[in-house]
Amino acid sequence: MRLSALLITWHLKKKYNVNASDWLSAEPHLKYPLTYDGSGKLEDGILYMSDDPDFVMPSHKLSKTFLILTGATFCISPADYPNLCILPQSVPLRELATFLQEIFALYEDWNQALFDSRLNGASIQQLFDLTDQIIPNPMILVGMDFTIIASKKTPYEQMEPPVLGADEETRDLVNALKSDQNYEEAFYRTGYFYYPGNQIATPSLCVNIFQQGQTAFRLMIYEGEIPLDDTFGFLLEYLAKMISHALLVNPMADHGSALSLHQIFSNLLTDPSADYVEISQQLSAAGWLSSHSYQCILLKTGILDFKNLTLRSICGYVENTIPASCAVEHQGNVVIYVDLDLCSLPFDEVSQKLAGFIRDSLLNAGYSRKMLGHFNFQRQYQQALLALQVGRRVNPSLWIHHFNQDIALRYIMEQSTKKLPAYMICHEKLIALKNADAGSHTQLYRTLRCYLENHQSVTRTAQALFIHRSTLLYRLEKIQDFMKSDFSNPNELLYLLLSFHLLELEGD
Repeated sequence: MRLSALLITWHLKKKYNVNASDWLSAEPHLKYPLTYDGSGKLEDGILYMSDDPDFVMPSHKLSKTFLILTGATFCISPADYPNLCILPQSVPLRELATFLQEIFALYEDWNQALFDSRLNGASIQQLFDLTDQIIPNPMILVGMDFTIIASKKTPYEQMEPPVLGADEETRDLVNALKSDQNYEEAFYRTGYFYYPGNQIATPSLCVNIFQQGQTAFRLMIYEGEIPLDDTFGFLLEYLAKMISHALLVNPMADHGSALSLHQIFSNLLTDPSADYVEISQQLSAAGWLSSHSYQCILLKTGILDFKNLTLRSICGYVENTIPASCAVEHQGNVVIYVDLDLCSLPFDEVSQKLAGFIRDSLLNAGYSRKMLGHFNFQRQYQQALLALQVGRRVNPSLWIHHFNQDIALRYIMEQSTKKLPAYMICHEKLIALKNADAGSHTQLYRTLRCYLENHQSVTRTAQALFIHRSTLLYRLEKIQDFMKSDFSNPNELLYLLLSFHLLELEGD
């Protein structure tokens, strides 16, 4: 295995007092060392040693060659030449040669061990274990959706599920990364690169692993015994190639492939004609019974989640936070179903438990109502979706929207005006009263609405309008003369109140 001048110098400095060039190549050009006899041109790709006290530097610059001088006092400034090391004259050439042979043998043995392990179908974790003697620093291979594939000497080795952001300890890390411009730009990097970290994420030396032209995984080493610079960069690239082959031969299983609940709900959401009898049987087999009550929650993700592929980490966090929940990815968002009978949290506490997470992760949520049995899952999803869509129009500053009375009424009104505008379906005499009121400034329209919303109580209506009781009675008499309505008729009252809301909606 060929090594670089920079890597070899790093090993030399661990044992000797080394005076090295200001520039050392990080490219792995070099083969096993040879002793230079002072004749001939220095060939590219060779590591030369010399203890000749009369050594004369070659006239050509050393770009793909590495020269180590020892055994005499040299008056050569290593700043004058690249790829040059000068050791103390007390270091015998034989000792140097032996040490250099050991360095090359170390990496050759590692290279052979990686090849053998791949021929035997070794796992990525086994590749990590074989690399520990070469790169002793903490190391991790993570999918760009934050799935941990393999880990060495990191806090994430025993995490279940193995997804960054799926628990409280790593949630802040994912939020910090997805808003980090350096992390976003790193998606497109080829070769090894240094990621400087941020207030939460630690610095690392990284290599992206591509699949179908896109970054799918990232191999990272963190601060430790070896430096996070060009010294070990080519070795990290080499390990990444081995891992890429392992991923190609043994592709990673999909998130829900082994989880029956994820399969069931994914199929249900993607297939409108799904057989609900079969789905009910499958859910019952998984312990989610038809006698249980359920709720659906839709988490609307943003552009940062789309760019940084955080859906899997969101699903993991939800399932770790809400007992008896199943979170699946659907149309770029996260859909959650909760078995409220199996969940140890009260119905109202489910929302409270997720509120801080939704806010901190810059998400928006729509909550369906609580419903019994297996035959409303599609409708509950639609209800959560409507809660989110209508709620964001009505109260765009809120993060969470429940399908409550206000949302339901707004939805009814919006549906009723899809084909005809409000003024064509509202109470005809109420529209006439509103128009007459606008011309004469009598405030009869406002008075009637207040009167009906206060359940036709003269006292409460007068107080709400800040007018005298006799004034209100006079207005009500004028309204009755104009409307000729029967305010004791429930249908008439419903029609009038709904008309008020529709006209208000039309004026928005």
